[in-house]
Amino acid sequence: MLPFYEYEYTLEMFNDILKERNDEDSKNSQAQSDKYNTSSMQKSMSKSVSSFKTPSMPNISMPKF
Repeated sequence: MLPFYEYEYTLEMFNDILKERNDEDSKNSQAQSDKYNTSSMQKSMSKSVSSFKTPSMPNISMPKF
C-alpha cells in the first residue's frame, strides 16, 4: 500500500508521460499529413467521387404475345 502522497506523485508522473506521448503523436501525425499532403488528396477524391454518375438502365418493353 502506498501512502497518499506517493500515489498522487505517481499519478502526476503518469499524466505527464501521457501528455508527452499525445504531443509527440499529434506532431507525428501532422508531419505525416504534411509530408503526403493528405488533405488535398481527400478533397480531390471527394470531388471525383461526387462527379461520378451511375449509368441508367435502358427502357426495354416486354414483347406482347
